[in-house]
Amino acid sequence: MSCLKSKAELLYSKTFDCVNNRQELADLLEESEQTLSLGVGSCSVIVGDSGCGKTTLVKAFIKRFNEKYSTDVSESKSIKACYIRSPSNMSPLDLYRAILKGMNEPGAAQGSEVELRRRIAQQVKNKRYRVLVFDEFQQVVEKVGVKSARQIADYLKELVDELGLFLVFAGTSKVMNILEINEQFASRCSLIIEKKLLSVSTRKNYVHFVKYLITLNEHLKFSQIDFTNPEISLPIFVAIRGDLRQLSMLIRKAIFYACDKNRDEVLVKDFAAVFSSISASKKNQANPFSKKLSLLKAELGVNYEL
Repeated sequence: MSCLKSKAELLYSKTFDCVNNRQELADLLEESEQTLSLGVGSCSVIVGDSGCGKTTLVKAFIKRFNEKYSTDVSESKSIKACYIRSPSNMSPLDLYRAILKGMNEPGAAQGSEVELRRRIAQQVKNKRYRVLVFDEFQQVVEKVGVKSARQIADYLKELVDELGLFLVFAGTSKVMNILEINEQFASRCSLIIEKKLLSVSTRKNYVHFVKYLITLNEHLKFSQIDFTNPEISLPIFVAIRGDLRQLSMLIRKAIFYACDKNRDEVLVKDFAAVFSSISASKKNQANPFSKKLSLLKAELGVNYEL
């Protein structure tokens, strides 16, 4: 049983390996390398709906970048990337505090705007940060006025120009507003990645979704389910509606349910049993694993042969 549960622990790290975003990771790495080798700062934007894999992508990028550059035997050549969770409640100084927290500055991030900016520059210098990744950045753009947003954009432009940094902004489509607010900052954006939720709107999209399920199972070996069977794959899609986070949650709960039943693999009935528990909004929905395939196809607008 513990072996099956251990696969649940690996689920989130393995999810990235199975998503069709290896090229996006390669693009981010190449863009950061070009930026840093030339010594001319730039930025990248990653946009998409919640659950499409943005956070997974940026964390994989940071991990890969640091594996390659932060362990250089020569300390003078060792550089790092850091992850910054954008603050949900914005005040003029919250973003600076979030940056310092992402840089693991000890103690409370208190002080004036000038002081916080000075400490950020010091952290960049001392710890050799060259890549700053801002996740959920739409929260910064949405919750401040135009004047404050312009001020933030001006400051980030200074980081790019004066320190030669590569900045990555990930979030919903509203992240793009930061580029519209400051044209000079927009001109420093060298890469835009648009991510999408999984879909079954076309046969090609459906095949991609099924391949995702198969590849994930090949990595983790949590089940002998035939995911090519639409009577299994379509109910799963209805349960998660293309959301990778919901899919990971569904599989995790199914694994633990199977363990509770003293089984060493996940069965279709385990997915059916945990369906209503993955989201409060699903508690009053009919269980898709109990529906006929024809009804599922009609519900999803699937009008192609499966």
